Amino acid sequence: MTKPKTIDEYNPEVTDLCERVLVTLLRHLGPWKKSMYLIGGLVPRYLVHDKPPKIRAHAGTGDIDVVIKMEMLGETEAYRTLEENLQKIGFKPRLNKNGNNDKWGWWLRDGKTVIELELLADDPDTKGGKLTVLPTKGEISAMNIPHSSMVFDAHIEREVTAELLSDGGKATETIRHANLLCFVCLKAYAFDSRAARKDAHDILYCIEFAPGGVTAAAAEFRAALNGEHDAIVKGALRILRSRFRTDKHLQGFEKDGPVGVARFELGEDVDKDQLVRKQRDAAALMEEFLKAVDG
Repeated sequence: MTKPKTIDEYNPEVTDLCERVLVTLLRHLGPWKKSMYLIGGLVPRYLVHDKPPKIRAHAGTGDIDVVIKMEMLGETEAYRTLEENLQKIGFKPRLNKNGNNDKWGWWLRDGKTVIELELLADDPDTKGGKLTVLPTKGEISAMNIPHSSMVFDAHIEREVTAELLSDGGKATETIRHANLLCFVCLKAYAFDSRAARKDAHDILYCIEFAPGGVTAAAAEFRAALNGEHDAIVKGALRILRSRFRTDKHLQGFEKDGPVGVARFELGEDVDKDQLVRKQRDAAALMEEFLKAVDG
C-alpha cells in the first residue's frame, strides 16, 4: 500500500483507533495472541514516553503491522482459527489490484475510518515480498519480511488499556512490540527497499526522543554488535550511513534520508531554505548517532 507523503496526511485520532483495534484483536484471539509481535508505525507510541508539547508530535499511523511467530501458531490448539477470530471482530480480507483477497492484508471499518492489519512473517525458505502460508485451518497467509523475526528476541512487553470496539468496555492487554534496536533496524531495511519518507521520519524520531535520546540509542546498537543479530544490525547501520551520512560523493543533507524527513515533516509547499535547514538538522542528528555507535 502507498504511504502518505507528508505528516499532515496522518490523523492522531486514527492512531488512537489503531490502538483500540489492536487491543480488541488481542482480547479476542485467545492463545493466538502470544504469537503476534507489533512492528511498524504504531511502535513509536510505546517507545517514546514524552508527549507534545514537551516534544514535537510523531506522525502516527493508519495501520497495524504484526509479525507472526509461525512455530507457536503451529503448536497452538485454538477453538477457532486465526481467520475466524479476525472475522469475528469485523476484519475483512483486503482486495489486491486484481480484485482477489491478498490473504495477508485485512481491513476493519469504524465509522468512516478504515484500519488495516498486515500479517507478516520471516520465512527463510520464502523470498522477501512473497507470501508464506500460515499453519492454520483457513486460507490465510503472511507477507514474508526478511529479518522481521528479530522482534521475537528484541521486544518489549507493555500492558495497554483501551476502549474495545463496538462498545465492548475497556480491557487491558499485553502488547509485545519491537524495542528501539529492532524498530530502527527494520525501518532502515524498509526505507532502503521502498524509499517511503515516513520510514525516515520514524527512524530519526525514535532515535531522538526515545528515553535517553541519541546516547541511549547508540549504546543499544553497540551492545548488539557481535551478538545474535550482529549481521542484521551491521546491515542496518550500513544503510543508515548510505542514506544519511556524508561521503566522497554527497553531503549528508543532500541524501534521500534527510530530504525524505524534511519533505515529510514540512510538506511540499515550503520555502527551500527552510527545507535545507531541516535536512541539515536530520543529517546532523544521524551523524551524532552513527559517531556514537562507532565509539
